[in-house]
Amino acid sequence: MSKFHKALIFYNEKSGQSDAAEHYTAIKTHFQKHSIEYEIIRVPIPPLEIQKFIQQGLHNGLDLVVAAGGDGTVSMVGSPLVNSEISMGILPIGTGNLLAKELNIPLRFDKALEVLTSDASETFAIDTIGLGQNSFLMNLSVGISSTIMGETPSSEKQRLGFFAYLKHFIKLLFRIKMDRFTIEFDGQTITKSASEVIIANSRILAAQQFEWPDYVSLNDGKQDLFIIRAANFRDVLKFIASVFTKYRINLPIVSYYPYEKYCRIETREPRNFQADGDPIGVTPIHVEVRPQSLKIIVPAIKNIRSSNHNLI
Repeated sequence: MSKFHKALIFYNEKSGQSDAAEHYTAIKTHFQKHSIEYEIIRVPIPPLEIQKFIQQGLHNGLDLVVAAGGDGTVSMVGSPLVNSEISMGILPIGTGNLLAKELNIPLRFDKALEVLTSDASETFAIDTIGLGQNSFLMNLSVGISSTIMGETPSSEKQRLGFFAYLKHFIKLLFRIKMDRFTIEFDGQTITKSASEVIIANSRILAAQQFEWPDYVSLNDGKQDLFIIRAANFRDVLKFIASVFTKYRINLPIVSYYPYEKYCRIETREPRNFQADGDPIGVTPIHVEVRPQSLKIIVPAIKNIRSSNHNLI
């Protein structure tokens, strides 16, 4: 008998290279087998509609929310669950699925379904990046990465996967722009010229081979600010090499500042920024740390690298 009784599943048919018909059948079979009442909502839809569906569900006994999609879908569905008692399950069918990888959630659809209802599964509480009424789970950035996200259409991501981002990254190497950033965090203010500013909550950066060091953790009650001063193609290559070898902290073009409360980023002219893989808005940005504010169903806590395991 499953510990859940009523589920709301937000399914993004545009994520990755998913087979919607096959997945719908698998969902139906699995949830009926475990006697869980369920409803599938197709996304993307406006965030307020997602919040409305969840609020209505809570009045009717909802006890499980599932995000079926990529990192953007997971972030969009997770945001209204921040600081709530409802756990979120993840069915990773997107291009990157970076959060699922970091949480050791299987990328095979049938195996990920099993995690939702397995007696061996646990609930892991992660920090989130608060931006006004919204919350993001993995990262936020201004610069090269936000430009790549904005220039990569969904059709290319579905067709090419991670290589769609790589294609636009190579194009961008020949037109790198530096900007003057003024950044305030936890009462300290700095001004630097940079090509990229990243707020990291998650260890995995862009692919499983691209990771920050282990001091970047999903649930340590802080976020990690990286300022990258890559002025040319050679600097970018140095940074990429450092990502593979995990020597970023010693790289002269990278400055690192952890913070525990808030961070504000300003630029001379408004610059686009991305969060969790999707274009969100323009600078200035003011974000806050929301410690251990989102509960996610995972297969085994012991396999997740974190500074303070928090079982619910």
